[in-house]
Amino acid sequence: MRVLVTGAGGFLGRRLSRALVAAGSLAGSDGRRRPIAELCLADLAAFEPPPAPGLAIETCLGDLAEPAFLESLIERGFDSLFHLASQLTLQAERDPARAYIVNVEALRHLLDGAQHCPTVVFASSIAVFGGELPETVGDEVAPAPTTTYGIHKAIDELLIAEYSRQGWVDGRSLRLPIVLTRPGTPQPAVSDRLAGILREPFAGIDVSAPLAAGTAVPVASAGAVVAALLRVHDLPAHELPARRAFNLPGLTVTVAELAEAAARRGATGKVTYAPDPQMQAIVDGWPSRFVSDRAARLGIAADPDVDALVSDYLDHRED
Repeated sequence: MRVLVTGAGGFLGRRLSRALVAAGSLAGSDGRRRPIAELCLADLAAFEPPPAPGLAIETCLGDLAEPAFLESLIERGFDSLFHLASQLTLQAERDPARAYIVNVEALRHLLDGAQHCPTVVFASSIAVFGGELPETVGDEVAPAPTTTYGIHKAIDELLIAEYSRQGWVDGRSLRLPIVLTRPGTPQPAVSDRLAGILREPFAGIDVSAPLAAGTAVPVASAGAVVAALLRVHDLPAHELPARRAFNLPGLTVTVAELAEAAARRGATGKVTYAPDPQMQAIVDGWPSRFVSDRAARLGIAADPDVDALVSDYLDHRED
């Protein structure tokens, strides 16, 4: 089985790549598990692939906005695709034209070039929801994005559903809550500014949170996300909803609870609060409670508590 991962150099991509190597196999569309023979890890910038004795790993470096790079990925072929790469919220707001090419056109080209109905797992987002929302958002709530990034993710979900309906791919979309915590230096993304509330204090750095202390957000550890992506890949098609998309249940915490959890585990950096109006408006437009009855029935669950989420970060921050 040949597996392609886009966005493989990101913190989720790296965790997923290691998990794929550890698993060694995936379920095919017929439900039978097949060994992973080749792993193509694609990203824009150079990164270190995981060690994988006995498994062929190819690092594919290039820009998904470049047609020639997309064609090179298509020519290699893939039996399974985990599509994680995207331009994030603030990037998309600043340059929506480029974001559309990366977020929508790149996926469409990959789907167009797919052969033999591969399994496609798409990392969608909580950002497909917006506007007037109930306190708890489940799969039955219709997407109504209010950001460029969210609109692109919603389009991608529809593309995957249509290509699956036509029998060209076996697609499934998992809507992720805010994923914590990416290690390394701060990045210009809403989710990363929230991640800094954990990351910087553990590095002994004081941080000014861009959200009010009482802001409730649904979050997930990278470990919970990777486990869910693998589970979603292996689901039989008959267990998927008609829209081929559902939510990854999130753990709802306040910004202050994140800061308190970090302090309990020995973080020395102090957290103060200085809400950024743009970021506060974006996050206030997202669901505060993110659930999925279907995911729960399939054994896909949120992190049990904020301390488990912090432990996941501490256990993997050097990866």
